[in-house]
Amino acid sequence: MARAGKIALNIVLILLLMVAGYEAQTFAKIGWNSVVEYPSPYWASLPRGSAAPPLAQRVVLVLVDGLRLDASQTMPNLNDLRRRGADLAVRVGQPSLSYPSWTSIATGAWQEVSGVTTNWFEGPVRLDNIFRAAKDAGIPAVVVGARGWQKLFGPDITDFFPVAWPGEGKASPEEWMKADREACQKGLGTLQKFDTGLILLYIGGTDEMAHEYGGTSKEYLQQVQLADWCIGQVASRLDWGRDVLIVAADHGHIDTGGHGGWEEVVLRVPLVVVGHGVRRGAYTDRLQADLAPTVAALLGLPIPTHAQGRPLLEILDAPVDVKGPIGLNAALQLSGFYDLYAQVLGVRPFAGNLLKVHREAIARGEEGALAKFWEQLTRQATAAKRARWWRERLLRFPIALGIALVPLAYYLTFRRRWNQLLLPVGAALLYFVLYNLLFFVARGHTWSLSVFNSEAQIEAFFNQRLLDAALSVAVAGLLLALALWKRSPLETLERMVAFSFTAFYLLLLQVDLFYWLYHIRFLWALPDLRLGFKYYMDLLQMIPVGVLSGVLAGLAVLIGWGIRRWRRPRPVLERVSPAPEPVSASPSPEGEAAQEQA
Repeated sequence: MARAGKIALNIVLILLLMVAGYEAQTFAKIGWNSVVEYPSPYWASLPRGSAAPPLAQRVVLVLVDGLRLDASQTMPNLNDLRRRGADLAVRVGQPSLSYPSWTSIATGAWQEVSGVTTNWFEGPVRLDNIFRAAKDAGIPAVVVGARGWQKLFGPDITDFFPVAWPGEGKASPEEWMKADREACQKGLGTLQKFDTGLILLYIGGTDEMAHEYGGTSKEYLQQVQLADWCIGQVASRLDWGRDVLIVAADHGHIDTGGHGGWEEVVLRVPLVVVGHGVRRGAYTDRLQADLAPTVAALLGLPIPTHAQGRPLLEILDAPVDVKGPIGLNAALQLSGFYDLYAQVLGVRPFAGNLLKVHREAIARGEEGALAKFWEQLTRQATAAKRARWWRERLLRFPIALGIALVPLAYYLTFRRRWNQLLLPVGAALLYFVLYNLLFFVARGHTWSLSVFNSEAQIEAFFNQRLLDAALSVAVAGLLLALALWKRSPLETLERMVAFSFTAFYLLLLQVDLFYWLYHIRFLWALPDLRLGFKYYMDLLQMIPVGVLSGVLAGLAVLIGWGIRRWRRPRPVLERVSPAPEPVSASPSPEGEAAQEQA
């Protein structure tokens, strides 16, 4: 290839890398917004099922925000309730944020069905829920606590009692203790005012202390003990011959404070149920989506129509002729929802055939019959979802393959000089080593939404990732430039472009894999959010890697020129001795005589 052609090719590649790097932010915004603004396709109205006779006249749900399972085991009053009632742990959905978890608790639906995926959801929630079911049944649906509950479920709440939380900015532990005490006092007041229905008491200081000081800090644990004091006050005012107390958490916290991801300490949270109609004992893990159907069963309400969980019949202390109707109502509701689910996925309905197999056993109240039906139903739903993913992946495969293979044509320009790629490829690998050392070791991050300890940190976190990528690619690129100083400007340019291209291409392959698996827009299901987080980090890295390619190439040429000029040997001037003056010979006597005669 002629010299001019090589220069032109490398300049074109630099321009392409810079444009692609700049456009990576567009794809990053599309991916982020596809989760934040996820448009659930499952909001279609579904008919309500029948109600069964109530097992309790009043259900009090105390929700302690951010309560870790291990922290809950240090609470004396709660531990006493554990011994007297049903002791469970439940698993939280994804993402494990407050609004999404509150919605799962109230509706029994996971995030990809409810459409509530972040704390920025404006509301109200469009799905059926236990507050609406209680209100429609003519019994109180009361909430004491943060205004977020009113934002999500305001039209379905009969009575709302807000608590004055500390204002914007950092608040002291004393201020949050004051707020939680106020919430508790208002909650105790509602117990005197409402002797039937559903009462939710929300305690939020625990979450704030974990965010501010960490999930194992003394400030957090002090707030946990305050919540335990409140639980004891509530329990002392209940009539166990007619009431049920439920203590639950929306999510946990990592040790340093933060949630939203998939750490075990975030996803596995306590659930304690005690009171009339509840069977005492310790049970294996269940799901957060089981809470709404269980509350509905206790109060004799129809199961929320979009619930994906089931009533926990195994913890209910009731005869089979009572459990039978509750289980059958739940099975009919689940069948109706999963018919809608199959319709959205474009597969043949499967719930009805399963129900035929299990209906009689469920109606008789056989132990474990509903659980068995639910397990087979959700297994088929998962298989249907997986099948649709693979159908779409098959359609995307040619595009994804093209994205992966077309850039390889660039390397053919080195087909007779592959050894010249060793340094550029090595420098590209060094970039990844440096970036990941900064991300995992120096910063202590993981691919998890829990790294955002507060929403205010999100923008700063993303900006830091851009700076880390820029620093890493600059260090790797400058080291390569120093290694190339003896090369000609054209050779240096070629190798620097090969370095930037290789680093960008390796990032592109990872982004391309996610595109093949889940696309870049999520319209009917949420992707694997762990991979989604990594996908977003890869796109952020592509921005400085692409945009700085031209800068690094130019610097490398200048560095090589400067070093060569500095090391160029200077000419040494030899010292020249002055020419000797001519020495006149001494005249002979004959010569002198001749001169005199002349």
